[in-house]
Amino acid sequence: MKLVLRPLDVAAALDLALRPGQTFAQMAADLGVSQSTAHQAVHRLVASGLARKSARGYVANLAALEEFLLHGVRYAFPAGRARRQRGVPTAHAAPVLRDEFDGEVEPVVWPAARGTVVGAAVEPLLDGAAELPGRVPELYDALALVDALRVGTARDREVAGGMLTSRLEARAA
Repeated sequence: MKLVLRPLDVAAALDLALRPGQTFAQMAADLGVSQSTAHQAVHRLVASGLARKSARGYVANLAALEEFLLHGVRYAFPAGRARRQRGVPTAHAAPVLRDEFDGEVEPVVWPAARGTVVGAAVEPLLDGAAELPGRVPELYDALALVDALRVGTARDREVAGGMLTSRLEARAA
């Protein structure tokens, strides 16, 4: 059977990196998916080399994950900006990056009716990502950094990549 990574798998890999060894039930709750969907995502991550089984359970292969996020995610899962909508801020507009960049740049958002910002919409890697700020803030920050890698300028990608690498390595230590 041929396994192909899906956008959800990026969120699952980040969740594994931020919370190594967690159960499928915990991951499913974090991602807002079923346990079987979480299990399938981890299976694809292992097959791709982005995760592995360890004595603690499943963990992210940080070296491979960082390489994929920094150099491949924007090609594997491109995110074009769509029309302006209300939504949850992501990329350079998210709280994790907001102070790093010029406030004059148009915000980027994940479309959400209860969103607090109006800006250019991008499709999130995770359905229900707009709920993450209240449910799993550290995963929200990580996905916002990944969106900066997907839609940002070279400077955006450099700053976001450094922040993302630091966060993932700190959690693995």
